[in-house]
Formats: sequence, C-alpha cells, structure tokens
Amino acid sequence: MTSKNLGNVLIRSDLNVPIRNGTVLDNFRIKKSIEYIEKLQNISSSVTFTSHLGRPKGVEHSLSLKPISDEMSKLLNQDVVFINNNLDEDIKNILNSKEKGIFLLENLRFNEGEIMNDEKFAKGVASPFDTYILDAFGASHREHASIVKIGNHLNSFQGPLMSKEIEELNKVLNESNQDFTILLGGAKVSDKLALIKNLLPRVNNLLIGGGMCFTFLKALDYNIGNSLCEDQFIESAKEILDSADGKKITLPIDFGVTKAIDSHARNNIDISEFSDDDIGVDIGKETIKKFQEILSKSKTIFWNGPMGVFEVDEFSHGTKEITNAIAEMDVYSIVGGGDSVNAINKFSSVDKFNHVSTGGGASLEYLEGKALPGVNIYNQLII
Repeated sequence: MTSKNLGNVLIRSDLNVPIRNGTVLDNFRIKKSIEYIEKLQNISSSVTFTSHLGRPKGVEHSLSLKPISDEMSKLLNQDVVFINNNLDEDIKNILNSKEKGIFLLENLRFNEGEIMNDEKFAKGVASPFDTYILDAFGASHREHASIVKIGNHLNSFQGPLMSKEIEELNKVLNESNQDFTILLGGAKVSDKLALIKNLLPRVNNLLIGGGMCFTFLKALDYNIGNSLCEDQFIESAKEILDSADGKKITLPIDFGVTKAIDSHARNNIDISEFSDDDIGVDIGKETIKKFQEILSKSKTIFWNGPMGVFEVDEFSHGTKEITNAIAEMDVYSIVGGGDSVNAINKFSSVDKFNHVSTGGGASLEYLEGKALPGVNIYNQLII
C-alpha cells in the first residue's frame, strides 16, 4: 500500500451503463469501479470519478451522468456530489469544501475535446487535481483525451480494475494447454474473426453459437434460411474452417427457429431441416448437450457472447443452460463482458465466475493481439 497522500484524485472509470428514464438498469460496472474506494479515501483528500456515457453530439440530457451519481450514493451509502461540468473553474473549491468527499463529473463526451484528444481540454480537466488513476479498461482502446492525455499533467497510475482485467485476459492469451475451451456467440462474426485467428492455435476447442455461427454454416453449404449471415465474411469463415486449426471448431447441430422474431413462436429443428423462411434464434437441445460435454472436460473457459436471442424468453433456453452449466463447473471461467454479462445477470450470478470483464470491445481488441492506447502506460496503483 502506498503511504503517500495522493491529494485530490481523479479516476477515469468506465461508467457507460444502460439508463432508462433516469434509472440505472445495470450497475455492474459501477460496482466494479468503486470496489477500492474506502482504501483510496484513506490516502487522498477527495476522490472524483469521470467517465463517458454513450455517444452524444454535444450536450444531451438523456446521457447525463447524474443518475450514476445517484446510484453510486446508494451503493456507497454516502453522498456522491454531482458536478455538472468538467471544466468548471470552481471545481477545486468544490472539492476542498467537503473533506474526504466523493464527486462525479459530467459526461466527458459532452465536450468534443475528449474525442478529439485535445491537449487544452485535457489540461483543463486535470487542473483541479493532483493524481490521476486510469481505470477504464472498457475505453482503453480509444485514443481520447481521458485515456492518453489527461494523465500527462498529473501524478498518474493504472488503476486496480484495469490491472486485473489485463492480468485475466493475459491468462487467455498465454494459455496453450489441451484443457482450454473458448465459447463464442453474439450476432456478428465480423466482430470476432481477428480474435478467432489469434486464439484458435492456442485452444483445444472453439465452440461457436449465436448469430455468428450461421456465417460458418453457410460456408459449409448448409441452408440457414433467413438467419443472420454476413455474406462478405463467408470466404474468411471457410478459410478458418479449412485450416489445420479449423478442426477444433464445433458448430451447432440443431436450433430453435422462428418465422418472425417478434412472434415469439419457436420450433425446434435439426440443422438439415431449415426451410427458406426459418430464422435461427437459439441453439437446440442436442447442441447444448454437445457443448456442455466439451466444456465439462475443460480446465479453463473463455466465454464471450450469448447463444441466441436470450432477451426473448422463448429463445433464451440455450444461453440459460450454458450460463448455468459454466457457473456450476469446476473450471477457471473468464467472461468477456458485453451481452454475456447481461446473460449472467439474468440467469445466474457474476460471483459464480472467476472473472467477468467490464471491457466489451476493448476485451476483444486486446485478445486480437492489438496494443491498446491506454494499457500499461502508467505504473500500477497498489493499495
């Protein structure tokens, strides 16, 4: 633990959470961001959080961080003061007016200087503070002012949450034994092609479900009806399947299908039984059994993406069964954020998984082997 007082601390967190009518719908990222707040308060004069939310064009009240300060106040059982600006000349006075106070600045992206990576903006945001903690792994792939410039003007550290994310994802990148399985789902294969190419040589099994599986199935000349397919990536999928490592890939063999997603009507069919107007919306019972059998023989599992349209109860069976299966297995489980977290919150508990990432797109880019602008640019904060 550092014994030095850090003064007025500014933490760049990733508080980009879903909000509806002023209410936070999922506070997972908020909870992770405040885990070490008590230890930090012991070695600082004040703690101020800053973050982006959404992609506003200028000031958009629906994307204000005010509801997040309210949620933080509830979780911490103390007042989190919302400052509705991030360049206010009076911020230092506000910080000094409340000993050991906790504050939250307004949405960074309300000022175009954040996305434009503007030096003047970065210096202005930094000016009331003494110490900067970059702890927003979920935004670390963006070359924005809060990621790469604000820290240049302060005594700066890499935060504990970001360090933990990197440590866990490095386990995936460095894994090379015969007990490592990757489970991928979600809608688009294009989002995960680079990840597949980078990780496939390191794994024993790659299981693919969700909408992305249909591009691979079409590459194998299956009729997939009206199911989601990215035709421009069929050749890429075929190249992967034809490669030596392509033999490690397991695709679904049966499905839940519908004629119209908004009908909520489901029919269960084998892969060979697709009609031209069928839409695949979930993996089927035999696929669930097959996936569970492979997962049960693993020591390490990395999972990213649901197995179907799990938001609709009739189409959620595959995602629910796989979520609960992994949660109960004696494995080291790493979850790559995004909709996988939503699935866990719906069907299980994050406490049943070894690591659940807050990273989303940043996690995928890191696992593709990319160097992210905000990763490992400062020394780690040890508290």
